[in-house]
Amino acid sequence: MSLLNRKIATLLLLTLFVTSSFMALSPISDTLESGYLAHNRDFGSTLAESVVNLSIPYVDDYYGITDGIIDPTEYTLTYTDPVTGVRVYAEHNGTVLFIGLEARTGGWIGFAWQNYTDTFTAAGLNNSDVIVGYSPGTNLDPYWRVLPTDAVTVHYVLTLRNGTVIQEADFPDITSVQPLEDVNALQKYKDAILGMRVGEKRHFTIPAHQAYTQKDHELYGEDLIYDIELTRIYRNTISELDNPADQSQIVFSDEYGTSTFQHRPDTDQSRILQADGTDNGTFTQLEFAILLNSADINDIPLFNSTDIQFPFIFMFGNQEVLNGLPVQHTSWTEPAMVNIEPNAPPLLIVENPKENDTLQWVVNLQLNATDDWVKDASYRFDQEDWSSLEYDFTSRLWEVSLDISEYSEGSHTISFNATDISNATAIELVNVTIDRPYSPYLGMKVDVERVFVPTVHFGSRVDDSYTIVNNGSVPINHFDIFLPDDYASNFIAMTAIDDDDNEITLTRLADSNGMLRWRLHFSDPIGYQEQYSFETTMYMTRLFWLTDPSEWEYRLEFLRYPLLSYVIRDAEFALVFEQGGSLIPNEPIPDSTARNLAPFTKNTFGSYLRLFNTHVVAERTTRITVDAWGWLFYRETITLNNIGAGVLNNLEFEVPAYSTRFAIYDEVGILASSQRLIANDEFNDTSVIRINFVSDRFGDGLESGFRYTFTVDYIIQTSNYQSADLNANKLQIPMAVLSDVFILKHVVDVVLTPTVSFSDATEGYRMIFGVFDITLRYTAYNTTRRNPISIELFYTTTLGAAARPAVFSLLIGIIGLIYVAMRKVELPEEVLGPRDDEDVIETQPKQVGAPPELLREFANLYSRKTSLNMDLEKLDAARRRGKVKKREYMIRERDLKQQIDEIDNKLPSLRAELIDYGTKYRDLVGQLELQDERIEGAKAGLRQLLLRKKKQRISRVAFEKSRQDYLKTIQKATSASDRILLSLQEEAGDI
Repeated sequence: MSLLNRKIATLLLLTLFVTSSFMALSPISDTLESGYLAHNRDFGSTLAESVVNLSIPYVDDYYGITDGIIDPTEYTLTYTDPVTGVRVYAEHNGTVLFIGLEARTGGWIGFAWQNYTDTFTAAGLNNSDVIVGYSPGTNLDPYWRVLPTDAVTVHYVLTLRNGTVIQEADFPDITSVQPLEDVNALQKYKDAILGMRVGEKRHFTIPAHQAYTQKDHELYGEDLIYDIELTRIYRNTISELDNPADQSQIVFSDEYGTSTFQHRPDTDQSRILQADGTDNGTFTQLEFAILLNSADINDIPLFNSTDIQFPFIFMFGNQEVLNGLPVQHTSWTEPAMVNIEPNAPPLLIVENPKENDTLQWVVNLQLNATDDWVKDASYRFDQEDWSSLEYDFTSRLWEVSLDISEYSEGSHTISFNATDISNATAIELVNVTIDRPYSPYLGMKVDVERVFVPTVHFGSRVDDSYTIVNNGSVPINHFDIFLPDDYASNFIAMTAIDDDDNEITLTRLADSNGMLRWRLHFSDPIGYQEQYSFETTMYMTRLFWLTDPSEWEYRLEFLRYPLLSYVIRDAEFALVFEQGGSLIPNEPIPDSTARNLAPFTKNTFGSYLRLFNTHVVAERTTRITVDAWGWLFYRETITLNNIGAGVLNNLEFEVPAYSTRFAIYDEVGILASSQRLIANDEFNDTSVIRINFVSDRFGDGLESGFRYTFTVDYIIQTSNYQSADLNANKLQIPMAVLSDVFILKHVVDVVLTPTVSFSDATEGYRMIFGVFDITLRYTAYNTTRRNPISIELFYTTTLGAAARPAVFSLLIGIIGLIYVAMRKVELPEEVLGPRDDEDVIETQPKQVGAPPELLREFANLYSRKTSLNMDLEKLDAARRRGKVKKREYMIRERDLKQQIDEIDNKLPSLRAELIDYGTKYRDLVGQLELQDERIEGAKAGLRQLLLRKKKQRISRVAFEKSRQDYLKTIQKATSASDRILLSLQEEAGDI
């Protein structure tokens, strides 16, 4: 019988061993919905085949809850014992070890460790520290974990990297029924909620580059640190609000080993700060928070050290007891060797500057602190106070730009430190040398704000506002500004004023090293600790060019900040539109700020613009005739080309003072409206000619793509621009201003008549010899009103000027002699006596010119009639296009026809009176009537042509050709009429 009992016992033990081994090696499920466990760290798990070296990591804070349910992201370390299958979760904060145990059992689970100097091989659990527990009572009810289709309520606390709490609220709130996947929130935030259960807490960080990347957002550039707790899951109209951990319970004990498998409870159980557990019928999960150190003589302290390893074993049983025989346990000879990692300070790597670097003006300090939880970092130069470094989320470095121009040349030390949230601090030192290429004003602090404004006619205005603070000891007398010579062809002009609008003397210095250079001279030097503000305005042209004609898109490129030979402490840049413009859709705003820019730092920007304002370019030819009689005769021929989106309705042409006798015309005739609107209040003031394209030539203005040429004649009194010079007269030739139009090419011909002889002139001319005169031709490119061509002429009068009266007298005498000979004028009877009848010459009627008043009235009425007829045609066209209402049309039509009838009543009598003064005027009137007939015939032909087109009796090509022929006839007839009227006005003395 005894032998039979032994065999049965052996068989039972063998069966128990096989069953427990199978259970230990079976896979363990963490939750009911394992597919949606949101891990925010890549922990993994360890399964060893022999002695395992484990490191329990240090954490600055334990963000889980010791509530008996092990959540997916609760612990940093996950380890599966290769023999027992017990899964271990662990981390520590330097004082407390947080550990979770999970096994496929309904009984107890425990773990034990020996001192780092002992092993389990000699006596099993004897002299070891043992923690054991089980979860009694009923099984844990099933619970939900969040799916993407669930609605949830989450309480969150949002903290910044520096520890500042900025928000605390519920989102989504308790009323939300929207699926989590559809919630309007950061994706990282939603991902962190997936897989949570009610009552679970999670801690996670959203890096700045994955958070709010819009520059105008208040949290742009901030790492977002979240602590969240799930309080509700809403699924299929059912809300789960109960925390499953409320059902958890545990029986546990802190014990010490007394034999191979036996252990007894400690008298002092205070080492276990917190414990809890759950049993769902398949798995048991236990969680403990225990002190690493203990004063109990039976406890074995766990030291924070990378060099000390403690042997750990893990075991479980199937009964709810604390001192039962383990079904399975780790092999005594192959325990897990565990070390408790200490809290290491951040590892610091100074990226810039490097050891023994040579610095000049500015250094960009860059510190790489490898600890993810560094809350602040700082630096100091030599033995100065510590200053903060800023975290740059784009480079993942702690950075700051440091102005070192105020430090002396030689050797210096820069210190860095960084502190994590557990206040562990590391320090790193770097030795550098300061050596500068030149010595400017040391201690001068410069701040600048640049505003870039695109203007009309391809112009640009660059407004720079400077503030200078003198922290040195030497007074500041001047200030230099530079511009790369790449922009030499774009530069127009520069001005400078102070805060009181007083002009600052500005000198253009010689270009050097590929730079254009200007110097501002201050009337009062800037003394020590004084502050001075001023503003410069730089006018540029053609900095942007057309890239998409269909959308009027342009590409703009220029310097973001001024180019100086000094360190710029604070710099700001803004792009501003004043006259109809914007960035293209989705184009990044180029506005920016910078700090501590080294001298000659080129920081450029490029943007795509959409501009709908007016961009007109011109070609201009100016012919100036100089003689000895005190007047300069000007003829300006200007060709405008509208290559922008806007319409040019009028253009101001500003003529210098002491000008008169203006004439404005084109190949068609006089620009009557523009001629009448010349603003010239005083002879000694400038005259403004407003060229009105709408009323004179183009009903809708000079539209995009139009090209137009016109001429302006005028004379200027020479004496006001002339001064006496050594053996010559010095003449500063005045030049008219063509508004703000950009002039691609300006040709100036200075014509010297035989009455003057020049001795010197501004360089750059080409001399052209005529039959009786000499022409000095100047050619300038890319000019505006701010950089006009400037010409000085030194001349003297010649003998031709003195001989002019005598020559004219001689010519008149010769002409009179010829006239007398031809007319055979006789001497009086008192000299020759009485004449015979046959000798009497019949007197012929003499032709006398018409009075100026009659010529003036006829020409003005005729011009007025032509203008009214054109207005009537425009009114009819506007009515057909629906731009004029019927009532307004009828009123204006009646008024125009009434004025035309009044002129028609006056013209016949004036015509008859004019013809009485000779055949010359009869021919002129006949020509006017002929041109009128041609115009009316062409208009009638046009109407018939349009009717035939409407009835589709003519091809498109034939229609267009005939239409052009009629239009040319009208244009030529109108031009001929204008020339006739112009000649009458000239004879009347109006021009």
